[in-house]
Amino acid sequence: MGLLENAAEWLESQRIRELSVPIVYQRRDGETLNIPATLGRTLFRAENEYGVTIRTETRDFLIAVEDLPDDPERGDVILHAGLRYEVLAPNGEPVWRWSGTGRILRRIHTKEIGGA
Repeated sequence: MGLLENAAEWLESQRIRELSVPIVYQRRDGETLNIPATLGRTLFRAENEYGVTIRTETRDFLIAVEDLPDDPERGDVILHAGLRYEVLAPNGEPVWRWSGTGRILRRIHTKEIGGA
């Protein structure tokens, strides 16, 4: 294993140890996983039919591929701190994307939908 791979592995272990929070990931089929995630946000911008820029901010959860091996899907739910977040993204954007290098961390976009 090379120097960069070792550094990425170390950085990922620090993210999990120092920045992650416990969440429950619920798939649409009912499967649930208790896993760590790091909180984030993404700001989306799009123009409506009148040329007005609409800004939408999502609550993001950064989750390691080893903790969530299957791709997140629209309609999955994340439970965190007594709140429910539905996996989705505005304007037809993908609901998740890779974060960082090496494809070891997914950034999952969500919207708060109420209490747990």
